[in-house]
Amino acid sequence: MKGFYLTRTEMGTILQTIRRQEVPDPILMKAVKRSGCKKEQLPTIFSKLSKASEGNFGLSINEIVTLGNQLEYASFRSTAVQNWVKRDIKDWIGAPQLGKKYAIEQAAILFIVEDLKNTHDFESIRLLLKFAFNNPADRNDDLIDPLSFYTAYSQLFGAIHTKVKPSKEDLRKKAMELSSIFTDLTEKQRKDIEKLLISAALSVQASYYQSLSKQYLEEVWK
Repeated sequence: MKGFYLTRTEMGTILQTIRRQEVPDPILMKAVKRSGCKKEQLPTIFSKLSKASEGNFGLSINEIVTLGNQLEYASFRSTAVQNWVKRDIKDWIGAPQLGKKYAIEQAAILFIVEDLKNTHDFESIRLLLKFAFNNPADRNDDLIDPLSFYTAYSQLFGAIHTKVKPSKEDLRKKAMELSSIFTDLTEKQRKDIEKLLISAALSVQASYYQSLSKQYLEEVWK
């Protein structure tokens, strides 16, 4: 992928860093160096991220879309995301939790939805959100943390992405390893979370193939 982009693992780490009220500049600078561009050329949202240590940090829908569009193999549209929060996943994203801004965990849920919609309809996506995250107004009743889930399946995608045909055993072993961060789960819940991690990672892989397909098609019309 040409130009500046963030891997999902980098995005997950950035969001985790912001949640700790720390500055994510080291991660951003790594991505800037990889792309060969200058930090000043990045969208203004990244200047805001550099001030994340200054208290409660919220993001507007437009900021979430701008940030999401820096992800490799992703294509966010403001109108689509507005439809998600007003209709498709309204009951599972909840109202903005920081005034008119969405909390980090809510942004993570929107990133999760963007990835899942590559292979799942919204009925299936809502079932996953209900199972894993429960009441959006109360993060304490989540089975697992949305941002931790996002980061975990991003790492799983990173592990399988370079393999032409990862085996089911490869997926299972890595998902089992990554699911160890989720404590206080029953054995049945842990196995279910492992399956959700695999499903989400494969949805990102599907997005990669869609992006690659479009790239080859566009080369024909040049």
